[in-house]
Amino acid sequence: MTDKNENPRILSPDEKSIWKKVARTIAPRKSEKGHGASRPLFSKIEFENMLRLPVERKGPKEKNKLKIEINQDKKTRRGRVQIEAQIDLHDMTQPQARTKLHQMIKTAKTSNKKCILVITGKGLRGEGVLRGSFVKWVNDSEVRDLIATYASAHKKHGGIGAWYIFLKD
Repeated sequence: MTDKNENPRILSPDEKSIWKKVARTIAPRKSEKGHGASRPLFSKIEFENMLRLPVERKGPKEKNKLKIEINQDKKTRRGRVQIEAQIDLHDMTQPQARTKLHQMIKTAKTSNKKCILVITGKGLRGEGVLRGSFVKWVNDSEVRDLIATYASAHKKHGGIGAWYIFLKD
């Protein structure tokens, strides 16, 4: 609530645009006593599309986003993954962990392994430093071409404190 003496906040042009879109979806009541309900002028889908804000893009797009096949995704979510190699990055600095991870990926690829379990640890409240850096490390140009995809590990393999890396054939 604002004090009567304070000036109300002025809406930005983007906020004004959004408010106009919302205001267009409301119709007046049918009766004065409130027995008739207001009806939106647009369908739910049209309304949702009107409220979508433009995505701000900072910097170039991430190219070569790694994807996972549907069947593999189901297996991954259920923890039915055959792990052929494992690396634990606990108690390492970021540079040490990055180097070890890249070495492991290259070694596993030359050994024709398909799945690596990487244990980063979850950190406090799931905000671990190694966990947060993992996605950046697997998207490095040095190893990106060796990786088919990656996914957060199932609870029985470490949950949010671990990742699966699936290597290309």
